[in-house]
Amino acid sequence: MPSRSYHQFCALARALDVVGDRWSLLIVRNLLLGPQRWSELRDGLPGIAKNLLSSRLSELTEHGVVVREDDRYALTEAGQQLERALFALGDWGEAHCLGAPREGDAIRLRYLMTSIRRKLSPTMEEGWLQLHVGPNAFSIRLGPEPTVVQGEEPTATAVHTDFDGLRALLFQRQDPEALMREGVLGLRGDPALVRAFVGAFHS
Repeated sequence: MPSRSYHQFCALARALDVVGDRWSLLIVRNLLLGPQRWSELRDGLPGIAKNLLSSRLSELTEHGVVVREDDRYALTEAGQQLERALFALGDWGEAHCLGAPREGDAIRLRYLMTSIRRKLSPTMEEGWLQLHVGPNAFSIRLGPEPTVVQGEEPTATAVHTDFDGLRALLFQRQDPEALMREGVLGLRGDPALVRAFVGAFHS
């Protein structure tokens, strides 16, 4: 039994015994796209103390949510199954809490990519699209079960942009061809996949 428990015979209470502590679900969020080193996790969780991050990782590992693989932490299958709950909570937060950025709010590319993964709808077009945002590479799978993962999945189609260019493409719905003419967006491969990606994203 966890050291801190609600002591209730209830599935929700038992789940919160495991992932209900502060920072725990945000650690899971940051691992949804793929494994990260301890230093990468800390960079993505500004404000967390070093000892608290280590403690939360130890607890999540003990309860089978996270596993350590060499120098990286990754979600177990049980941890990956938290995605639906996290995305439902994210939908609720966007509808009722998000608003505009507040002064001092941290903004990270990984937050944005996780949000994109949450907001992708199934598409008729199927295939992988690489997305290079500055030095960071992610891959988008289009089709009946779209997703976003870190890294470069094999594909002939890739988009190169920066953080502001990605926001212009998806959130401001600027025309991809216009962004390419302005030098904000670079494309290699099938433009139909890019159009499908933009169409699959619901803001």
